[in-house]
Amino acid sequence: MTKKQEEKYSPKETEIQSMYICINNDLAYVIQPIKSSKKYKVIKFKISNRLELYSYKENNIDVEFTEYDALKKTMELYTQHAKRFTK
Repeated sequence: MTKKQEEKYSPKETEIQSMYICINNDLAYVIQPIKSSKKYKVIKFKISNRLELYSYKENNIDVEFTEYDALKKTMELYTQHAKRFTK
């Protein structure tokens, strides 16, 4: 039997450009592994103040993602915020 290969998320060119816009505007997202599991959290922070971290929440509950979903969500958030910065 072969092991199931995990999917890898590859960002699109527009998502990469959105990420650059956010980073230039002092905003970054990272994924953080959760101890003893294969789940991840999406963390938002200001580049100038890395000590202030904010976890991604839905309905005031921390959301846990697989690696693929966490990377995808991070790119969605970059895209949303880039629209805000380019207005």
